[in-house]
Amino acid sequence: MDLSKQYNAFARKFSDIHDIGENSNSDNRKVFYSLVDFVTSGMELLDLGCGDGLDLAHYQSMGAIIHGLDASEEFVKIAQEKLPGADIRIGLFEKTPFDDTSFDVILSKYAIQTSPDLNPIFHEVHRLLKPSGMFMFLVTHPLRQYLEKKDIQDDYFKQKIVDSHILNNAITIKEPSHTFNEYLGVEFLNNFDVLFYKEFFDNSAEQIEGRHYPGYFILKARKR
Repeated sequence: MDLSKQYNAFARKFSDIHDIGENSNSDNRKVFYSLVDFVTSGMELLDLGCGDGLDLAHYQSMGAIIHGLDASEEFVKIAQEKLPGADIRIGLFEKTPFDDTSFDVILSKYAIQTSPDLNPIFHEVHRLLKPSGMFMFLVTHPLRQYLEKKDIQDDYFKQKIVDSHILNNAITIKEPSHTFNEYLGVEFLNNFDVLFYKEFFDNSAEQIEGRHYPGYFILKARKR
């Protein structure tokens, strides 16, 4: 199932509500921004899954030279409206339209987990980063995806497309489930040095059976 274009159907609605209210992405955005402590003025920065450009605008305010990539034509259109003249392109994370060693920093928030195979993305990020470049991403927690399968017979290790209800159940997105091994496998660890990892609760996500568990994790790494 090709999930790369799913946001086209609700890009405008998502853009209108995703940073407003207590059940929005505003909390996880603040956490993510607080950890982007390595961006300095003049750095070439790529946002993978840039969405409507809200995060790009923040990185631009930090002095970064911003570049954005998203598979959704509608998101790219909104982002270009917000940031006229910025380099924001349509494309897939596994095969981007950028040259080798183009970026000092690559960031991604709630995006790369929508791809069924993560290793091609990690290889592409490694290709795009300059020596010792920084990569930080926020993704749906594998435990949350397992619970979102909503069947006690489901196998954690078997990939399944799950429905994830977000933003106070206003929007439903489909994501392939992943395991921690897929994020921290040999391929990743051979190419990056992990500098930071932490799990977080996400009040914008559905809480299955009222349980309290991590909704996402953030990982910060340096290109080896």
